[in-house]
Amino acid sequence: MNIPLKHSFFFFLSLVVNISISSAQQSADSVYVQSKEWYRDSNHEIQYKDWKDYACKTVNLLKGFKSSGAAAMDKFGGNSSYSVKATGFFYTIKKDGRSWIIDPDGHPFYNIALNGIRQGKAPSNQKAFDEKFHTPQIWITETKKLFTNTGFNTAGSWSDMENIRAYNLANPSTPLVYTTQLSLLGNFSQKIKKKPGKKDYSELACVFNPDFKSYCLEKTKDISNFKNDPNLFGHFSDNELPFQENLLKEFTEINDAGDEAYQVATKWVANNKIDVANVTKEQKEAFAGYVADVYYKTVSEAIKQNDPNHLYIGSRLHAAAKTNPYILAAAEKYQDIISINYYGQWAVIPKHAAQWNALQKPFIITEFYTKGEDSKMGNVTGAGWLVKTQEDRGLHYQNFCLTLLQIKNCVGWHWFRYQDNAPDDAAADFSNKDSNKGLINTNYETYPALAEKMKQLNDNVYGLIKYFDKLPK
Repeated sequence: MNIPLKHSFFFFLSLVVNISISSAQQSADSVYVQSKEWYRDSNHEIQYKDWKDYACKTVNLLKGFKSSGAAAMDKFGGNSSYSVKATGFFYTIKKDGRSWIIDPDGHPFYNIALNGIRQGKAPSNQKAFDEKFHTPQIWITETKKLFTNTGFNTAGSWSDMENIRAYNLANPSTPLVYTTQLSLLGNFSQKIKKKPGKKDYSELACVFNPDFKSYCLEKTKDISNFKNDPNLFGHFSDNELPFQENLLKEFTEINDAGDEAYQVATKWVANNKIDVANVTKEQKEAFAGYVADVYYKTVSEAIKQNDPNHLYIGSRLHAAAKTNPYILAAAEKYQDIISINYYGQWAVIPKHAAQWNALQKPFIITEFYTKGEDSKMGNVTGAGWLVKTQEDRGLHYQNFCLTLLQIKNCVGWHWFRYQDNAPDDAAADFSNKDSNKGLINTNYETYPALAEKMKQLNDNVYGLIKYFDKLPK
């Protein structure tokens, strides 16, 4: 068979794809991927259940959908086929029952991000970086090309803002949209816990420390330097705060009449006539919502005072907090977009979709991923599902994101993450060691089978939204 040289890579890739899914079963509307769900044993160690088949909806199997490829895009990645009011910054609207982000040029923008756009810190990362890129400037330029070639449009949390902003200044016609991670309570609580007798102090109790408000105002002064930057999508205030814990119990067990959090808890118990010996699940959730309200009010006021132009995109709710109605009600009051890290389900399940679709503010999923066994990595850390191949990772990506596109209040997703966890990264926390989470490996090489499936879905986002919104209800 004679194959033109310029098509040979794609022919080879198609062979890889066909081989890698040969063990998967396919029906008229789904591909079935084998996966293992993780859990923690009695020692709190991560274990995996047995292999099990899971259905994946894919772009190719959507009845009546015709792929048209990428829509006409403006420089931010917004769909330039449609225009509304341009403000020079990102904002949100709701039109015909669907929530939208509008980019600085006034075009609909679906937020498709990769987390952790930054250089790996392990010795193996550094060696590969030096050989492949030589300089940070070349690296970020090549990373922008990777975004363009795979349909991503935003650098998510924990990204290298310094090099991204430098790239944007040098390339104003092809900027890379980015986010910040301010870690306001995270950093403040670490300061408190260094004080004598405070090592085990509740992180969320620090919300009621009289210095927290002034700390937030001072620390967010730095973001005033970004307030006129159209390429900034928005600010995260923190990540995965433990709202799901029994905060009422934690606060009352402080048992110090001079402690502000203890005072708040005891007053709340008295005002709400709580029987502390028989606290209900709803009462625990309500108190967590009260704490969340104070936290979100404090951080949002500080963020908006120092940067009134950009979106406040929350604290990346996770675990039980992401479905606590009291916490979500607090988030609605103060956030422009509610951010949610989603693990433990193959795709967003109907009851969660219905709850989040009814919110007054739009939401984004800010973490999800799968790990491929064919990466030969340890894959014993992190909350993502384990699948057999990179092709299977791509199939899961399509299935997960197709579910989100059908939820009209969802305005984006963030894949966790840009690069695999390097086994020799001594500084990494345990949850980020030796696992195949990335679009690229530790040597800065893209996984082509994963990238191909991501690109197909990402390029068709606007067409898919139109397709789903026209389906008969």
